[in-house]
Amino acid sequence: MDIRGDTGARGAKWSYEETLAAFGLYMLLNRRQRNNKSAPEIARLSEGLHRTSGAVYMKLMNLRTYDPNEHAQGIAGLRHGSQYEPRIWEEYLAQNDSLLATALHYYAEFLKGTQPILEPRTQTLSIVEDVTSTFIAEFTSHGTQSQPLGSERETITLTRVNQNYFRNSLVANYNDSCCLTGISLEPLLVASHIKPWKDSTGFEKTNAANGLLLNAFHDKAFDRGYMTVDDDYRVRISRQVPHTDVNEKWLYQFEGQHIVMPKVNPPSHEFLEYHHKHVFLTS
Repeated sequence: MDIRGDTGARGAKWSYEETLAAFGLYMLLNRRQRNNKSAPEIARLSEGLHRTSGAVYMKLMNLRTYDPNEHAQGIAGLRHGSQYEPRIWEEYLAQNDSLLATALHYYAEFLKGTQPILEPRTQTLSIVEDVTSTFIAEFTSHGTQSQPLGSERETITLTRVNQNYFRNSLVANYNDSCCLTGISLEPLLVASHIKPWKDSTGFEKTNAANGLLLNAFHDKAFDRGYMTVDDDYRVRISRQVPHTDVNEKWLYQFEGQHIVMPKVNPPSHEFLEYHHKHVFLTS
């Protein structure tokens, strides 16, 4: 049974599985890539779906409309959206890794021109790895080709795809700059979780309101509790940091300074309170 239907026909409706494949691509691309109608990644998926690049691009834009990390900007979707875009985002918020694994599987299968089966979790992670290496090659260096989905290797891959999506959201929201120092060298920028990843559940892990875009040094200081951000979005330095000339320059000079706020999704007071209570070194 061909679950894609007549995808070669002009204006053919998208199936749920096709939309899932587009969602998989959406999670792998950053905002600049999504907005580039000529992006090779979009063209490759369009070939696998037997659709035009323009149709895939429009589907990505409609997925963006329901992206909770983009929604606050009031972005209007393109025409001819379907019921599947909001449904998939709702399922992602509820299921997270499970839905993402399915979406990446369909993306991989359509990209190869292979008919997707209806039980993707029975397949090996190598299906995804082989066709998404451009995006997640650095995420899949663990394990062997024979490991099935559900293994530690799958967890590593899904975690890093989620982290990639989280980082892309923060880089866009903070205009590619550290919210503390203004440093804009992308290799030095880190998407910092306010409530740590290990303590977060579900969408908390990828919620842009649970993040700060910091440079690598201050990310580490924030992660280890040597600094925090209070409810007024001012930096606070832990009293456990000794007052030395070096520490004054790199940490204490920022005491009381407001962070630069993102365009949308400001840091949540709920997550900031968690950081104050459970991460920040207060004594």
